[in-house]
This record gives sequence, C-alpha cells and structure tokens, in this order.
Amino acid sequence: MAAVQQDFVGRVVGAASQGAVGALVAATLSAFTEPVVNNMLVNRLTLAEALAQIDMKRVYAFLQTTLSTNFIKFPFFEATNVVISGIDLDPLLRGTAAGAIFCTTTLPITNYRFRKAMGWPITAADLYQAYLPTVLRDIIYGIVRNKVMAGMIAMNPERAGTNLGRFVNMFVTVMASCVISAPGNELRGYCLQAPDKKLPFFEFFKPEKFVRSTSVGAMIMSISLGVGTLATPQVEKVWRQAREYLKNNPAGYALIVLFVLGNIVAARRQGPADASKEKK
Repeated sequence: MAAVQQDFVGRVVGAASQGAVGALVAATLSAFTEPVVNNMLVNRLTLAEALAQIDMKRVYAFLQTTLSTNFIKFPFFEATNVVISGIDLDPLLRGTAAGAIFCTTTLPITNYRFRKAMGWPITAADLYQAYLPTVLRDIIYGIVRNKVMAGMIAMNPERAGTNLGRFVNMFVTVMASCVISAPGNELRGYCLQAPDKKLPFFEFFKPEKFVRSTSVGAMIMSISLGVGTLATPQVEKVWRQAREYLKNNPAGYALIVLFVLGNIVAARRQGPADASKEKK
C-alpha cells in the first residue's frame, strides 16, 4: 500500500513538472500571441488589425505576467487531473470535477492576466467575472481531455511509452479539448467585452473570427503541454532517486530544510539592501 501511495505521489510530481515545462513554453509564446488573440476574441479585430496594435514594451511586461500565472495554472491543472484520476469516478464526473476545481481556484488569476493583456484596470469585482462560461469551458475541456487521452493510449499502448508517442498523444488530446471547449471560450469573450464597446450577440459571433481565435490558442496549448510531457519521465526518475536517497539518509531532510531557510534569510536581507541602493 505504501509503495502504491509513493508511486501516486511520483505521478502527481511528474504531472506538475509537465505543467511547469508547458508553462514556460506557453508563457513565451503567449506573451506575444495572447494580446493578439484577446483583441481578436473580445474586440473582434482582424488578425492584421490586432498585429498592428502590438506594443513590444507591453509584450515584454506581459511576459512577466504570463510566466508567474502559468507557473501556477499549468502545474495545478495537471496535478489536479492526476489526483482526481486516483478517485473511483466515472470519466464524465472525473473531467467535470477537474474542470470545476481548476476554474473556481484559478479564475482570479485568469481574469487578472486577461485584463493585464488588454491594458484594462483591475478591481476585486473583476476577478470572478464571466464565471459561468469559464467553468463551462473548463468542465468540457476536462471531460474531453480525459476521454481523448484514454482513447489515444488505447490505440497504441506501446507508442504511448515513447517520447514521440507522449508528445503526439498530448498534442492531439489538448488540441481536441481546446477546439471542443472553444464555444465556452467564445461565450466568455462575449461576457468580457468592455461595456462601452459591447457588440450585440449576433454581431459578436462570427465563424471566421471564432476559427482564428480558437486555432491560435489551441496551438499554443498543444505545443506547450506536448513539450511538457517529454520532461515527465525524467522528473519521475529523479523523484524516485531522491525519495530512495532520503529513505536511506534521513539527515537529508535536515539539509533540505536548512537550504530553504538559508534562501529565505538571504532574500530578506537582500530586500532592505536593494531598497537602500535605490534611495541612494
């Protein structure tokens, strides 16, 4: 039983690492593409119009936001999905639970990032804006993700254990999940329009603009998490080695605690030093 629990923890750590690598790739791509996609999604601009409004200073500033928010959201969803998979639930309920937990927990981060990308002011009331369409989108994403991944692995179990197989399975799974849940994203975009520029329902929904905004976002997610799967086996291997080492050398826990405390103390000392330099 203990061995099973340890393997489960290793899977959670591996999934979180997959999300972390995906977060880094997605943040780099999203820093440029997300302001474009958001302009196309909410303001219904053409691709050329959205590209013309790109400001590289804002892109660089937004990169810092995408990195910090992605490093919370991506690992959190991957770890949550693995934790929920360990519960004896119907796949439909499992995907629903994963999507609902993820949305409810991270929507303030999502809305903060969205408003940063659009250059809009941020208030506490905005953090749970468009909750219903967003949770609908994330529930559909969670259900499709679990169903498609299971189908992809069943098609060729041997290939699923290779780097190419892991990448292809995740790429196809995430692409399908993003495309099928995209109507929820469009509804979210409709709800997030600025009041003074809000388009009527039937003017907002245009098939060609839906395809443009969906395809860019889906491609970023698919590439990012596909690359992230390549790191999972290595991280799980390191986790097993570290766990075995700590089991045989309990003093290692003390070293880890001392290392963390040392970094905290150093960071606290650095803060006042930086502040005094700025004053000078």
